[in-house]
Amino acid sequence: MTMPAVLLVFANDWSDSHRQLRSLLGEGKAIGKALAPLIKTGLNVLPPVHNATVDDVIGAFRDHHDQIRVFHFGGHASGSTLLFEDDAGAPTQAHAGGLAGYLGEQPGLVLVFLNGCCTEPQVRRLRAAGVKAVVATTRAIEDAVAAEFAEAFYAELAVRPLREAFDTAAHAVKTRWGDDPRAITRDIVTGAERDVTAPGEPQRWPWIIDCDPSYDAWTPRTELARAAQRARRKRLVICVATLGMTLSSLLALSADARRTACRAPGLGTLCAAVAVGNVPTADEQARWEHARAQRSGDELRGYLQAYPTGAYADEARARLAGCAHLRGEVLGPAQELRYPLTINANRLDLRATEAEARDDAMTRGHTDAATGCALLRYAGPVLSAAVDPHIWKCIEDNHRFTCGFDGQIVCRVRERMATDDEHCHDEASPAPARAADSAQPIE
Repeated sequence: MTMPAVLLVFANDWSDSHRQLRSLLGEGKAIGKALAPLIKTGLNVLPPVHNATVDDVIGAFRDHHDQIRVFHFGGHASGSTLLFEDDAGAPTQAHAGGLAGYLGEQPGLVLVFLNGCCTEPQVRRLRAAGVKAVVATTRAIEDAVAAEFAEAFYAELAVRPLREAFDTAAHAVKTRWGDDPRAITRDIVTGAERDVTAPGEPQRWPWIIDCDPSYDAWTPRTELARAAQRARRKRLVICVATLGMTLSSLLALSADARRTACRAPGLGTLCAAVAVGNVPTADEQARWEHARAQRSGDELRGYLQAYPTGAYADEARARLAGCAHLRGEVLGPAQELRYPLTINANRLDLRATEAEARDDAMTRGHTDAATGCALLRYAGPVLSAAVDPHIWKCIEDNHRFTCGFDGQIVCRVRERMATDDEHCHDEASPAPARAADSAQPIE
């Protein structure tokens, strides 16, 4: 069964440390957590694509042709482009006109969320291309607040219709930051991030939604219900066809062969309905129904003692010898994840020696590492957070020193991995308990 999907893509600018967006990793994890109630009912949130290239986006839509309902972009943008990365990690532009045409051709796509700066001019092209709803921005926005609004929007979309989810998320963010848009927008912007508010107009809320009125009440939960209904109808058609073929085969057999066939699991009801084979008596049928409804296997064994060659004898034995799947979760091996880190020299806090200045820079680096690695706790326990400086930059000012460096945050984590173990046991016996993993995350 093909279920609706959400595609999350994120791209950064590694060429300029001042333009690096440090909240993108947390934004992807927060959106996944916000959509958890829908994931439990079948929504397919595809693994977030970080450091995304244009080919990554095109490939994802090809692999999930008519499945993707929501496309979310987080990164640098403007009124005419989205900034992706190339294979070497350098910034590369995706032009709004071509992208709008491509997204407009995707069957099933409902919502495009452009969580970058000043993307409002792209809305008209996307809507004209056939995209049903677009969330975009009117100004350059703070990275952390952009992630906060995205998390609030998708958390509301999990329980509310589309437009109502947008409005409620906006109120939630305003509750924290106030009604003045300047509290969550950046004062210094590049030429590509020009404010699209006309001179003289009042400051607008930096996120807008443009939606086909017929999709104001759209919700992923409705899509999931429809997909489940289609699957049930398909199973019913297959079941009816199978029963018809089985009945035709039964009627073609001899009397002894029909009695043998009707003892097979699942065929007793059909044989009883058409009065062929070994049809159970009313007492046997009642005892079987009672035994099958019990969690314990005692009644099944009692049925077999009373009717060792009964109509449901084989099915009773199969149930007693049945297997159950035990699904759980274990922690994988520790692995090391690295992310870029820049610690700037602090002229306001000079130290007596260069060694002390380097120690101060390392202390600030460890603080950033602890904060950054903590964002990975949703994937699994974080075992350690460290700093690996590569290039030091020290400044002497009147015989006092301050230092900074370019390097990496080093996070050691153990990711949670789903397990699906098959354990065969008597239905009357409980499944064995799984031993808990002893690994503990750092705080």
